[in-house]
Amino acid sequence: MEEALEGGNTTPGVVKSGDSVRRPRGRRSMFAAKVLRDLNAHSYRWAPQYLGVDDEGRDVLSFIEGATTSHPSERDERCYAVMGRILRELHELTRSTELAAGGACIVHGDPGPFNVVMRDGMPVALIDWDSAHAGDPLTDVGYAGWTWCIQAVGHVPVEEQARRLREFARGYDTALPPNALIDAVERAQLHIVQVEGRNMDDLSLSEVRRAHARAAVEWAANDHRVLEENRELFRQAL
Repeated sequence: MEEALEGGNTTPGVVKSGDSVRRPRGRRSMFAAKVLRDLNAHSYRWAPQYLGVDDEGRDVLSFIEGATTSHPSERDERCYAVMGRILRELHELTRSTELAAGGACIVHGDPGPFNVVMRDGMPVALIDWDSAHAGDPLTDVGYAGWTWCIQAVGHVPVEEQARRLREFARGYDTALPPNALIDAVERAQLHIVQVEGRNMDDLSLSEVRRAHARAAVEWAANDHRVLEENRELFRQAL
């Protein structure tokens, strides 16, 4: 019996079947499978196990019990440093490997809280590897620093956001320069504004997709405003 999985950035058609997840394959699936196989072989405990392709041509992954989060009230305060370590382990493990040819390492590409399974407020797995690619580790760091710590909605005091960004940064690398992290966060936000700004005006896309793009632009622009208005506070916290 199959059960549809919803929430977060779940790809349409993803289902739970017993103790596995079945996921439709796309153009990036072959590379994602190679990345997961390599991470599994090196005992990277934050990735699901890649179990192959089923009779319907879907990727089969181990199911990991838990839920994603959208607000700090759903998380243990220790999770931000752990999230930094999760990314650091990924980047160090894949640095200069064959799969990372053309980049410094393998980056997840979308390590927001909507792609991290949590239990008891703590991360247990980084999921949805279809955006994984060889690249610059700061793209992961900037995107995660933003999406985990900085938000215009949810009535989160900016001082708390800055403190959580500091914990995330320390978990990743205590020597990470504050300005480098802040610049990486800003690049991640502006990238979404630019890319989804083009999508929301692209009439070749469905209305549903363009509506998603409009929401993404609003989200990123509002969060960027928080960063801009409090840049010195964030810098001092780091």
